[in-house]
Amino acid sequence: MKRRVGLILSILPVMLFAQPGNPAPAGTEGDAPERLQILIREATCTEASATSAAELNGTSLGDALSSSTAARTIFYVSPDGKDTWSGLLPTANQQGDDGPFASIERARDAAREIGGPNIIALGKGDYYLTQPIVFDARDAGLILAARCNEAPVLHGGPRVGNWARQSYGGWTAPLTLPPEQGVGDLFVNRIRQTRARFPNAPADGDPRKGWLFAAKCEPAIDMWEGNTRFCFHAGDLPELGDASGLVVNIVGGFQPGSQWGNDTLPVVSIDGSGRIVHTKGTSYFFTAEGSRYFLTGTKGLLDAPGEWWHDLAAGQLHYIPVDQSFPNSVVVAGLLATFLKLDGANGMVVSGLEIRDGAPEGSGKFYTDTRGFGAIRIEHAHGVKILGNNIENVGVGIHVTESKDALIAGNVITDVAGNGIYVGTNYGTFGKSDGSRILSNHIHDIGRVYIETAGIWFQAADNVRIADNLIENTAQFGIAGGSLWGSNDAVYNAVIEHNVIRNANQQTADGGAIKMMGEQADPLNSIIRSNLVTGTGHLMNRADGTFWPPGYENTSEWPSPISWAIYTDGKASGLRIEGNSLSDNVSGIGINGGWSNLVTGNVITGGSGAAFRVDDGTGRGWHPPWARPNRIESNVVSIDSSNGLAAYVHAPDHGPGYVQFARNRYIGNLSNQSFRVNPRIMRSGEFGSLGDLQKAGADTGSVVAPE
Repeated sequence: MKRRVGLILSILPVMLFAQPGNPAPAGTEGDAPERLQILIREATCTEASATSAAELNGTSLGDALSSSTAARTIFYVSPDGKDTWSGLLPTANQQGDDGPFASIERARDAAREIGGPNIIALGKGDYYLTQPIVFDARDAGLILAARCNEAPVLHGGPRVGNWARQSYGGWTAPLTLPPEQGVGDLFVNRIRQTRARFPNAPADGDPRKGWLFAAKCEPAIDMWEGNTRFCFHAGDLPELGDASGLVVNIVGGFQPGSQWGNDTLPVVSIDGSGRIVHTKGTSYFFTAEGSRYFLTGTKGLLDAPGEWWHDLAAGQLHYIPVDQSFPNSVVVAGLLATFLKLDGANGMVVSGLEIRDGAPEGSGKFYTDTRGFGAIRIEHAHGVKILGNNIENVGVGIHVTESKDALIAGNVITDVAGNGIYVGTNYGTFGKSDGSRILSNHIHDIGRVYIETAGIWFQAADNVRIADNLIENTAQFGIAGGSLWGSNDAVYNAVIEHNVIRNANQQTADGGAIKMMGEQADPLNSIIRSNLVTGTGHLMNRADGTFWPPGYENTSEWPSPISWAIYTDGKASGLRIEGNSLSDNVSGIGINGGWSNLVTGNVITGGSGAAFRVDDGTGRGWHPPWARPNRIESNVVSIDSSNGLAAYVHAPDHGPGYVQFARNRYIGNLSNQSFRVNPRIMRSGEFGSLGDLQKAGADTGSVVAPE
């Protein structure tokens, strides 16, 4: 045993601590997310060998898992262990008087007692957490990893048992919690169930079903009143009596075209005669006629299979099962939004864990840090590595705030309420998270509760590299970066490359697969290159509750859904968008408000909207001294939509010098109205052909080629 432990202690530090140097070239065969996930787990488990670490050579992580060889002590943890044991044995000894610890906290404290960077090795089994496990500066360099070929599962709450069948067909179980804590979500056999709601969730999962739609208030209310109330149609709401505990989940905005976000707002009261719902609103969020919503939070709404409700006062959980096998199911009450908190724990490593069944808080606006929480939350902890973990059914997957040089690689993050990965800052302090690397993660089914979210969201983070990730099925963004608050959270020198993004923006009226913001209004000096984007859509209802068709775009209509595969927003300038492959999206590439952006070498096919959409909407009248035209050149574009629109430019405040086209190759359904430009620079008017655009001096060398 001593010889084996000694070998382990000498190998793990070599793998897990990087030497300074340039990152490996991206796009190698070894960077496929599925392959890297397996290799990372093999290379970072507790008993890993030098052979498994060497298999990462030639990948983008080839330099990331090597460094010093300081001796380490391993403390073992197992659900079968005892916190009174030494924790130095992986299993109980023959005498039954020593073996692994039972809890991660006990192992953490033992590692602190001996000092230095040590290892906590988790054995297979289920760990039901009721409080976040916090690591701090005393845990610098600690490795928290799975044992090889074992699957430790951390649940964000207790397993619920002692179910009793009730006469109405539902079941109840005792679940007493402190007054300040509630059940965030309920999971049955690893599947998130539905908090009792009205209208009921659609059985087929169609996002266009299961909504009510706000009515026009009579008399009309001021826009600013729309953050604390909305009106409903006669007959829409059932008799609910006391509004205590009611919450409205609402997708809205001060006009129907503002459906790019949602919130979960506590209900203060319901005025039945005036047909008004009063909420504890926020200054950020507004509602108007057509805002879509549903209600949750009271026992009276519990009426459909799969729905649950927790009576906090009585300490009782109510649930209507989906099938008759329920009594034998594994039921977990998700209480925790944060499982592991790394606060000042520099250089800590978390690897090979399964983290699941948590509370959904994390990307809403009411009473929360806007991008807060995180199943793994990293604060003021530099050089942390989060490697090869499975994170599922939580609020936010991984949250990094004011922490430099984080490495997040080879993780699977799925079915989260908000963001998959957030890297950024805290509002008010605005510390930066520079140097983060987010590599080869598989992130999918993002924004299950809060739709204004992303697979990867970053701000206040310079020199970030986001590469080789597979991101699928997101409510709004695949990757979103840049400033929301100006220079305080600005981003510079970001590289977004070799990512595959499928089916982004499935829940909002305004979004896309890759977005960069620039509210600080200076050049970002960042690159978006060699990404594959497909299936970007939108979801928007009209005031009467009907929805626009999938893929719909009409540049003459507002409010109307808009969607891009890649776009800049909020004066984002100085970006290079190069060599991306964009197929079967709505609009291809958009520029909104910025200057000096270069769009080159991209291939755009199968879009239902304009290939290029350029607008000065977020930068009207703004013309800094360093401004140069946005250039769209050397791209290959297939125009497949029936409207035949290749480019839409709306920049009346900037004139014809706002964008220049050159050497693009167009094929497909072009016509004498394929280019729409305002201000009107073409003799034919606002619409014209490529020839008209060239005669106006806005295009050089582009051609319409045979298919």
